[in-house]
Amino acid sequence: MNFRQTIGRNHSLKKLKALSVTALAGAIAISSFAVGAAGIPAANAAGTVQSTTTQTQTSVSSPYRIVVLGDSVSVGYEPGVKDWSDIYGYGDRLYEQALLHGPAELSNYAVVGLTSEGLTNLLQGAKDKKKLTHSQIQDFTKFPDDRIIGLADEIGAKTVALNSALADSNLVAMTIGGNDFLDYIRSLLDLDPKDAAVKLNAEIDGKLNNYTDQVKKAIQLIHELAPQATIKLTDQYLPMPVQYDAALYDQFIKVTDNLADRLDQLAKELDDEGIAVDVVPIRSLFAGKEMSLTHIFYDKDVHPNQQGYAAIAEQFSDAIWQSYTRIPAKDKLKNGQPVAPAIYINGQALTTPNQPMLRSSTTFLALTDVADATGAQVKWDNKTKTATFVKGANTVSITLGSKTMKVNGAAKALAVPAYAQQVGSVSKTYVPLAAIATGLQYQVVYRSHLNTAFINS
Repeated sequence: MNFRQTIGRNHSLKKLKALSVTALAGAIAISSFAVGAAGIPAANAAGTVQSTTTQTQTSVSSPYRIVVLGDSVSVGYEPGVKDWSDIYGYGDRLYEQALLHGPAELSNYAVVGLTSEGLTNLLQGAKDKKKLTHSQIQDFTKFPDDRIIGLADEIGAKTVALNSALADSNLVAMTIGGNDFLDYIRSLLDLDPKDAAVKLNAEIDGKLNNYTDQVKKAIQLIHELAPQATIKLTDQYLPMPVQYDAALYDQFIKVTDNLADRLDQLAKELDDEGIAVDVVPIRSLFAGKEMSLTHIFYDKDVHPNQQGYAAIAEQFSDAIWQSYTRIPAKDKLKNGQPVAPAIYINGQALTTPNQPMLRSSTTFLALTDVADATGAQVKWDNKTKTATFVKGANTVSITLGSKTMKVNGAAKALAVPAYAQQVGSVSKTYVPLAAIATGLQYQVVYRSHLNTAFINS
């Protein structure tokens, strides 16, 4: 059946039930998923810190450290993904929201197909600082794509790094639970629909109890490993639209409501233990918008699309900062030529009298614009053609045409030197923004999906 043509009741019952299964399972449907491919940018690989490596440790403020855990929704999976650089999920957007508030870092240790028990095993490995194979995390053999096992092995090998990331974290964000129900629901598919409904009603409470028990263990481990972190966990959304089958839709909405109530109760129990957990509600976001927020209509896949991931990120952001700022992506080309990225400095979009320039993938600003943006004092030596920026205890000197600059007296290599450019009747000096900013102990992070640089002191 072509989903682009119709989504009416002429779908087979088995397809309806299979879709409902995945919906109940929290939107975890696995299709071809490329992981561990050669040439993946390090900043996009799972389990790595996403931030610029250039002098981030010298940032004036300690970064807000985010750790993302969970399943393929936390990975940011969408059907057709071929490379990590294609992934742009809620974790990425949450990271960008954090960058609007100050220096930040993101570590993503999510695994496609992960169950709540698998998460507990992964966290226990982190506690023990013991490397794990995929089979020690959980059974991944049900998934046909070997690259999923490769991802699980990759994350399992980083338990020591996960331990460290959690110890330093300010926020742990996760989605988990969808895969807990897959095997059980698959067992219902060959039953008569009425028998399946009876079995579901009789057994779902036990399945949900097991899920909440596993989630409780996982959260207790997270709190032990990340005692200073805020823990945010979503409930589960239903991607099956009512048009498939109104009776099934109502039944499964009740199941997701039941699950959400159990998570709220779990949060209260954990609070009594001194463990603060916030349940981030996302199921209401998707109710009635399943076809616009997931890939169910075009791709028969229940994962969020870009609009869905943005909606999840907004819920997280509202729960953390009580706000969400929409950051427009800037075009990378104009008339076929690369253009400079958008720039945010300390959370504010940078507007300058002079247009930012791009040379050899390096963003340049006019001398005075850099000084105004960073709050630094600048002195110009016309004899040596050298600009000196001073802010606090930091001094950066840069000379026209030189492939080196000085940061607090130490020489640092420059990829592209400062240059002079005629603007009308005036010759203006343009300097590399990121180099000056890092020299002044700012964190500089470039986000390719947005073509935007975030600079924070």
